[in-house]
Amino acid sequence: MTYHRLNRQQPPWRTWSQAWLALIATVTSLFVLLIFQPGAVAQRKTNQAPRYKVLDLGPIQTIASDLVPGLNGLGDTVIWRQEKSLAFAPVLITGHQQINLKIPQGYQNSFAYSINDKRNAVGWANTTLNPVDSFSVTHAFLFTHDQANDLGTLGGNWSRAYAINNQDVIVGISELANNQRQAFWYVDGKMSPLAPLPGGQSSVAFAVNDQGTVVGGAEVPHTNSVKVVVHAVLWRSGVPTDLGVLRPNGSSVAYAINNHDEAIGTADGLAGKTVFLYSNGRMSDLGIQRGRAFAINDKRQIVGTQQVGEDRHPHSLGFLWDHGNLYDLNNCLPKSSPYQIQEAFRINNRGQILSAGVFENQLHALLLTPVN
Repeated sequence: MTYHRLNRQQPPWRTWSQAWLALIATVTSLFVLLIFQPGAVAQRKTNQAPRYKVLDLGPIQTIASDLVPGLNGLGDTVIWRQEKSLAFAPVLITGHQQINLKIPQGYQNSFAYSINDKRNAVGWANTTLNPVDSFSVTHAFLFTHDQANDLGTLGGNWSRAYAINNQDVIVGISELANNQRQAFWYVDGKMSPLAPLPGGQSSVAFAVNDQGTVVGGAEVPHTNSVKVVVHAVLWRSGVPTDLGVLRPNGSSVAYAINNHDEAIGTADGLAGKTVFLYSNGRMSDLGIQRGRAFAINDKRQIVGTQQVGEDRHPHSLGFLWDHGNLYDLNNCLPKSSPYQIQEAFRINNRGQILSAGVFENQLHALLLTPVN
């Protein structure tokens, strides 16, 4: 089922986020549509590529570009399933056991897409059957094995939680009472705003590591009053640091961080949109054109999605970047594999990768586990 946002008015976060990197496509988030430039995945020789076995976690629907399934360090995952009522509900998968997480009372759809090693998960829930309805009440939620806890907002009508660490620190975005959008962190039962960059107002937090360092993006002032420029930002002890950009007047946004304070994201490069790595105080272009990175582990392995092929007929594939080597994950599966991996969302310190691939014309969530 394909969902379309109601056209009555733009949701409050959309006006500024479309200028951001242009990283989301359509619905409910701070990403904007990726404007891709030509590029292709570099590939080692097949016999040198890492190898993975595949665990099929079942069908998964594409709802929005910021809705991705979650993976913890133990190999547990959270995805979403559509019920007979057509509402979506979160599912925890641990081993071969699937556990339906509690649906918040008064809400129709709920999604969990970040999970820690305690199996606590975060996401959001909304009050109408259409999960991308911009007029419904949408709140960030913490899902435990038998509870769904409403995290509230920073004074506005909506919020979303994007990540949780192993100390149960939660980060995301919320509307303020004045309709501004601002990053938050949730610690010890309290949601607090994260300060924006100097001169800016809007911000978002996408990830937090176990030391409590947070990354995301924040608006910065620009001489062109029409253009909104966003820079990747890192918050340490709540204090924001501008991670910079790859080219003058360009934008950047960080999507993930490991426990060494190394961050990854997408930025405007000299040849178009590209993936960056921020390490030791420096942002570097990894040369993954038309790509978007989702996750980085403590071994500095990065996963994401890249568009390849002609501009008129591009297709997506999931990639692994490992210390300068870029792999199409489809070349890392058994030759008998029936899956075509289109996206790679998460990677843990075991090297397990949570991805999505097409099987019999349907998208499936797939857990890839290294075999060498």
